[in-house]
Amino acid sequence: PVTPAPTSFPTMTPTLLPTPAPVIPTTPDPILSDPCFDVTISISTDYYPRETEWSITGKEGNVIVSGDGYTTTSTEHNKNECFSIGRIYTFTILDEYGDGICCEYGEGSYKLSLGETAFIQGGAFGSSIHHKFAIADDETVLVDHDTCTGEAFSGATQSDIRSKIITGEKCKESPHCLSGRCSGGGICL
Repeated sequence: PVTPAPTSFPTMTPTLLPTPAPVIPTTPDPILSDPCFDVTISISTDYYPRETEWSITGKEGNVIVSGDGYTTTSTEHNKNECFSIGRIYTFTILDEYGDGICCEYGEGSYKLSLGETAFIQGGAFGSSIHHKFAIADDETVLVDHDTCTGEAFSGATQSDIRSKIITGEKCKESPHCLSGRCSGGGICL
């Protein structure tokens, strides 16, 4: 007998699977923060260090940095904090007894510095003292004082933040002060 020729089996054309799209890793957008500059806060205690406390608050009253609980007399305590450009801050120092930190009961003092330049400093006050300031750039700090002659520095309104004002120049009119009040003696109140 003759063997019939083999019959071909139906073949199926292979189905190609779709090629997946390449996976591109996603990276979140960078979080942009305000530029800021390090300010050194130096507190030198008097003979009664436990009476001293201080804080720096933002315009809304939120505490940015603070210090208290000092126990050693006649000692300098330093703290660094980064402050954003163009925002108004208030440095407040308190003395529980009401005699400041200089000069009757020790030579205490406070000083805020941007780099090597002190822009707020003092020690003689009663129960408390407040100083407003704003960082304009890496060389310029705008400062308002609620103190007397000798600590008068230039101030500016929020819209003047970008302009450079020479430290030591007294205010000429209320708009030059962060507080909006310039005394007759040229001191921002």
